[in-house]
Amino acid sequence: MSSGILYALIATSALASTTTLAADNPASHQHGHAELQLAISGNQVDLLFLSPAYNVVGFEHHARTQAQRQKADAALFWLEQTPLVNTSEATCTVHAAATQYEVAGADEHNEDKHSQHADFEVTQVLDCPGLEEADSLTTPLTSRFPGLEHLEVAWAGPEGQGSTRLKHGEDSVSLGR
Repeated sequence: MSSGILYALIATSALASTTTLAADNPASHQHGHAELQLAISGNQVDLLFLSPAYNVVGFEHHARTQAQRQKADAALFWLEQTPLVNTSEATCTVHAAATQYEVAGADEHNEDKHSQHADFEVTQVLDCPGLEEADSLTTPLTSRFPGLEHLEVAWAGPEGQGSTRLKHGEDSVSLGR
C-alpha cells in the first residue's frame, strides 16, 4: 500500500472518529453552523459534511408537506451530485457519495417538537485532477444554503493539516501550500 493511500485512510479514520463523538454530543447540533472535514491524498479528496437540517432545508422535523418533501429531496440530490469542494479550475468530480437525512427525537407519526433534531450527513470521494498543485479549494456550500452562517473546515493531507471558518458567502479555503 502506498504511503499516500495509507495516510488518506488514517486521516479519514481520524476525521470519522471525531464525527462519531460529535454526533453523540447534543451540543454539537447548532443552527447556523456546520462542519466540512477533508482528507486529501494526491488528486483525491475524501470528505464529510455535517449540518443541522435547519441550515439546509429550513426545518427540523419530518417533511410534512409536498413542498417540504421536494425541498428535502432536492437538497439530498444536490448534496450527492455536486462536489462540495473544488479546485479553482473546477476539475473535481464525484466518484462516490452517500447522503443521510435523519430526524432524531420523534417518529413521523408522533412528533415531539421540543426534542427533535435533524441532521444532514454527506460523504464524498472526489477525483480532482490538478489538486496536487492547488493552493486552495472552493466550496459552494456557504452560498447555496442561506441558513449556513459558519462552516468549520478542517483538512489533513501529506503536506500537513489545517482548519478555517468560512462565513456565509465566503467560499475559498487556503491549503497553506
